[in-house]
Amino acid sequence: MKHPMLQTALAVIALASAPCQDDPNQANLEALAANAKVFVESYNKADSEALSKLFLPEGEIVLANGEIVAGRDEIKEFYAGVFSAASKPKAALEAGAVRFVSPGIAVEDGTLHVTKPGGEITSHFYTAVQVKQENGSWLTASIRDEIEDQAPASEKLLALEWMVGDWLIETEGSRTFLSFTWSDDGPYIDGRALTEQAGEDSTSSTYRIGWNANRKNHVSWAFDALGGYTRSEWTAGAEGWLLRTNGVTADGEINQSTQILKPDEDKLGFTWSTRDQTLAGELQPDRSVHVVKRPPDLESNAGVTDEAGTDAEPADQP
Repeated sequence: MKHPMLQTALAVIALASAPCQDDPNQANLEALAANAKVFVESYNKADSEALSKLFLPEGEIVLANGEIVAGRDEIKEFYAGVFSAASKPKAALEAGAVRFVSPGIAVEDGTLHVTKPGGEITSHFYTAVQVKQENGSWLTASIRDEIEDQAPASEKLLALEWMVGDWLIETEGSRTFLSFTWSDDGPYIDGRALTEQAGEDSTSSTYRIGWNANRKNHVSWAFDALGGYTRSEWTAGAEGWLLRTNGVTADGEINQSTQILKPDEDKLGFTWSTRDQTLAGELQPDRSVHVVKRPPDLESNAGVTDEAGTDAEPADQP
């Protein structure tokens, strides 16, 4: 599955595709493209003052919810708020078309892609009115955020790209082999898990992670080899990824839990915790395991983890 190059700082896509040499607006298009590059560079440096100076003194930003940010001081304050967290978002600008409604006024349509610190991408359509100055430069009179987040599911899943690969869980007397891959069937991450335990038959499970466009969050489903299943709603938080899981075991027991996936800083491992689990109304002990990238020479017929359990026990893991 191929994914757009939108994860980190990224490049500005030109405002116009190779204008003809005799195009009377070629110089203006080049100036507007240069402004777009400055916008992305300033955004990715978290420079709110530089961003405000790209607007006219009375310039404004009209947000999708109708809120208006007017004047350079408010615009500077607005962007300062965007960059207030320790980890900063990054942006890429994809301009669609530029229309010159008069010799000194241009209307630009495009998409702003923003990558949040956790890796989630949001995409916003915009319309900007650009005004030419006496010195030949251009400043923004207004930007209107036309529609709220339009990033497709495939881009939303990039926030979980660190999970793709082969993993291993080792506990006393058992090993669980996990594998996560990009799905060939659509915008999903698919997984399999195989648990090997001394003196017992191996057990397996499968799961799929997707994007809920209605609730604006990640969602996953898990199915164990005995017939149990779970569904989890994902939320990014300070502790990592919080999963609220509900399902039914093969025996018909209600299975509910809260899970937390906390990636290591180097993304070569993650802590997988299960809390407040109840089976048929009975509270289960909290548990936590550390999952590590699988060594290349360690082979198994396994696959990936299930969303609700890495073995054929009641599915309760991602």
